[in-house]
Amino acid sequence: MAYCWGAGACGQLGLGAAAARGPVRCRPGPEAGGGWTLLEAACGERHTLLLRPDGTVCSCGANSRGQLGRKLRPGQRPPPHSYTPEQIQALEAQIIVHVSCGKEHSLAVCNRGKVFSWGAGSEGQLGTGEFKEQSLIPKKIDGLSALRIIQVTCGHYHSVALAQDGRVFSWGQNTHGQLGLGKESTSQPSPQHVTSLSGIPLAQVAAGGGHTFALSLSGVVYGWGRNNARQLGLNHANTRDYKDKNYSQVDGFQMQLQHGLEQKLFCFCSPDKALTFLVLVDAVVGVYVNMRSQGQGNTIHQMLSSERKEAISHALGICASPTEQVFKPYAVAALKTIGVVYISCGDEHTAVLTQDGSVFTFGDDSAGQLGHRSSTQMPGPQKVEWIDGPVSHLACGSYHTLVYMSASGQVISFGRGPQRHIENGTTSNPGEQTQNFDISSLVSANDLSGVQVKMIFAGTYVNFVSTLQSQDLEQARGISPADTLQKISRLDRTVIDKWMAVTAGTDEFQEAKREIAMIFSSPACLSASFLKPSSALEANCVGVDLQKARDVFDELTKKEWIVNQINYYLWADLIPDLPLRSPHHEALSIFLLLPVCSVMYKEQNLEPFVMRLAQAINSMSDRSSNILEECWSSLSASFLDNVVQMFKKAVVSQLPYYAFPRCRDTKPLLEVLEKLYKANRKANYTLQLSNFYINEISGTFILPNDVGRWRSWQATANPCHEDDVPIIFCRFPFIFNLVSKIHVFYFDSFFMQEGAKVEAQFILRQNELLRKSELPELPVFPLLVKRSNLVEDTLRKLSLVEDSVLKKQLLVQFEGELMGLDAGGVTLEFFLYVFEEMVNPQYGMFVYCDPASPMWFPTSPSVEKKKYFLFGILCGLSLFNRIIAFIPFPLAIFKKLLDKKPSLEDLKELSPVVGKSLQAVLDYEHDDIEENLQIHYCVSWDNKEVDLIPDGSSVAVNNKNKKDFVNRYVDYVFNKSVEVVYEEFKRGFYKVLDREILRFFQPQELMEVAIGNANYDWNKFEKNAVYWGMYSPSHPTIKMFWKVFHELTLAEKKGFLLFLTGSDRIPVMGMDCIKIKFNPHVTMSEDHIPEAQTCFHILILPQYSTIEKLREKLLLAISNNRGFGKN
Repeated sequence: MAYCWGAGACGQLGLGAAAARGPVRCRPGPEAGGGWTLLEAACGERHTLLLRPDGTVCSCGANSRGQLGRKLRPGQRPPPHSYTPEQIQALEAQIIVHVSCGKEHSLAVCNRGKVFSWGAGSEGQLGTGEFKEQSLIPKKIDGLSALRIIQVTCGHYHSVALAQDGRVFSWGQNTHGQLGLGKESTSQPSPQHVTSLSGIPLAQVAAGGGHTFALSLSGVVYGWGRNNARQLGLNHANTRDYKDKNYSQVDGFQMQLQHGLEQKLFCFCSPDKALTFLVLVDAVVGVYVNMRSQGQGNTIHQMLSSERKEAISHALGICASPTEQVFKPYAVAALKTIGVVYISCGDEHTAVLTQDGSVFTFGDDSAGQLGHRSSTQMPGPQKVEWIDGPVSHLACGSYHTLVYMSASGQVISFGRGPQRHIENGTTSNPGEQTQNFDISSLVSANDLSGVQVKMIFAGTYVNFVSTLQSQDLEQARGISPADTLQKISRLDRTVIDKWMAVTAGTDEFQEAKREIAMIFSSPACLSASFLKPSSALEANCVGVDLQKARDVFDELTKKEWIVNQINYYLWADLIPDLPLRSPHHEALSIFLLLPVCSVMYKEQNLEPFVMRLAQAINSMSDRSSNILEECWSSLSASFLDNVVQMFKKAVVSQLPYYAFPRCRDTKPLLEVLEKLYKANRKANYTLQLSNFYINEISGTFILPNDVGRWRSWQATANPCHEDDVPIIFCRFPFIFNLVSKIHVFYFDSFFMQEGAKVEAQFILRQNELLRKSELPELPVFPLLVKRSNLVEDTLRKLSLVEDSVLKKQLLVQFEGELMGLDAGGVTLEFFLYVFEEMVNPQYGMFVYCDPASPMWFPTSPSVEKKKYFLFGILCGLSLFNRIIAFIPFPLAIFKKLLDKKPSLEDLKELSPVVGKSLQAVLDYEHDDIEENLQIHYCVSWDNKEVDLIPDGSSVAVNNKNKKDFVNRYVDYVFNKSVEVVYEEFKRGFYKVLDREILRFFQPQELMEVAIGNANYDWNKFEKNAVYWGMYSPSHPTIKMFWKVFHELTLAEKKGFLLFLTGSDRIPVMGMDCIKIKFNPHVTMSEDHIPEAQTCFHILILPQYSTIEKLREKLLLAISNNRGFGKN
């Protein structure tokens, strides 16, 4: 049975001619007495489609444009009206499962997913490929024939369809942007893919007069089209969601929301504060901007670029275009968190039903159709508060809203019918006199009490209610309108079990293959299979359950035939169809799902899958790429590492082709890894940096070649020919482990030094051929210094050297000493003595907070500023020439050199007393901090009292400002107090070294490369020993040596290391780099002390007869460990 009411002047109630004479109160529907049942009703402006459970469709009402679909005999004219429902004969061969009506056109979907259209077609709304005035007979829409359509919805002059694979198609009028195809698109006579919704797992599509909505399975509402009455919910009211957020980020500009939200004023500041954009969001004219440059009185008024408008609008959940019409889908911010499950649209208003049974309405309220019962209309979606009880069903007519509450059995209608002005009491259209009526007065809340309502349907002038049959009561209890909608394909437990159990060759097997093809070809369907509950989305932008997905993929891939199917459809359909330009989080979930699919990791799939996925990610729009990086930042360490390792594995697979053009394909993989690296940094390093290292590169021929490629590329870089550039790993230094970084640095300095020699040799030979007597510049940097006045003589000579000479190999000679082949020992000794004297507190260049602390720059230097510049050159020279020289700087200096900010932890290293005191201030949680600690913004540092802020001595530190106080203290110590001398040091340091290559290192790594470390492992030192001649580990002298050595104090062992290698520091790569080589000397007696050749770590050890004699001579050698040669 069905019920209906309204004003069916054209027969659209289907109750006969008598019922068309005036409004009809709620009563049983057409053919009720015959037991006729209604599955679905669809109402146009003046016609109705009635769908029966057996799949037949009847129509009634106006037929001026053929919207009833009646077949005619030759010469017969279509009747203008039909007052009783008649079956549409052209559809009798089809089993129809769904119908929808526009103003004067009709759509029907059959059980095979094919769509038929008829009626008015002048705007292309029939989808037949032509703008045809009308079509009297239903015709299949060929443009959708390759798809299985599960839902259709009609606006006045446009149509929208949802396919089983999750894609949305639209056609018809696009005057207001209701097709969602963009501003440049005109009206369309055939179905067009709404690409802006690609990848989003959708639950419903709905259309109003000139506006359209899509609802995702996660409850996100997307709206587009006409917005003259704010029927999309996209307006400035949505900014209330941001009242508690002072700052946000929009398209590279820092955004501060001003306090005057009622005025819709926003302020966007560039990161350097140089530009300020005052943005006025106006409901009618869109977004205007007032741009002000810092320090200038003038302002520049301009319109925002369309790209920046879109960025702002998506960030704020507003429509930044003139809001009369919106041409692409926007997520309605105000509806994101309320749990929308169903949408219904009127002519210019919208109502949504939430999971808890609440109703929110927005748009035109001129007929009271929003149900707010208030004289002042609030902007944006508002809850209909007065409805008493959870709503089960919802439907919008053109100018009224209908709700049903199953718990109480009440039907409530609010709003009226259309109000038309009729001059002189006459009208040109039959039945128009009856159109001035209040449709909500034709039904009372209890008219249907006792009736088991199944669904409610609303049109312009009429309403229908379908009822449950007695046998359906238990099964249908609690069903909402959302439950009656057909769903897009997705995996569930039933489907998985069916696939795992099917037998090859059966019909079930073929059906399973079709289902796999559908789901694994569609980003939307695959994402829909693993959606998290809506409640889980609020705290995390990752909308899919990755652990569930991983488990399901692992289960499915146990079947080889399923693996083959998945492989094919990922390769052929899904990866090529990835959403690359979507501004919506939901659409990009597929990029998180693919890395947990085990087939992606198979060796044979790295190229067809992972490399193509990398190319797709690099082809994304900036906005989509930023959203994906944000999602990566939200991943747990396990799943983020999953993504990283997948792309790393693909890179490793390409390493054998490094020397071939094919290896260019590696670049997209590295670019994606770079995006992941940035996302990890944004997430405050969820993963350790070592997770990104590609260890397979270390120790291969790749590194020296790559350094050469890199330097060559830098010298000739041309963005226009980027595709022709071979792969260069040095452009992605985050993949280098520490060993690789050191090798790159050493190769680079070595090539630079050797390059100078090669160039000099070339010039020399050229001059010989030309018989010129000119000599080339020296290809080395000879430095002759006096040992007696080492520091001052060195600084004087460095101040005279040209910059280019600093990048040549340094050869040091002490005046008055024999000149020989320096394999590094003399240079090492030179740096040892120079730094030892210059860092001594007595020299006056540096200060020490206490004897065990690192050194730092003084606030009031006692030496000339130039010395810090020259000291920087010396530090650069030692590093450039691969010398480990102990300079007791703290980690903070290396942070500053790499443009990273020192922290309180660095102050604890520099001055443990001050650092611990500041930590105690931060940890103090009692309210009496001012009385108890009595600290002010005035501090004592380096014997000076300093105000951290103006008049700081009178500003007390309290719980509100203590973090600021500590930050200012740290900033003063490491930055402001030493700015002049530090900048001089830095200038000298980078005179020698290339800033870009040093940025490969982390501060701790650079520190250890420069000055080594003290991570001694004396057992490894013994284990790595090399024995020459008669010596072996079992030789008596060797056994005595190691017994004596291990009994030495730490200071004595370090002294021996200095004696052997010229330094008591350990190289950054550990004790494995120090291999002591024992060499017996046949002419030396046990009266000789041991000798060392520091360049090669050779210990010339005489044979001693007793352990006492060996100990005596060894200690004597250690105590005389100064002077090259050590003899």
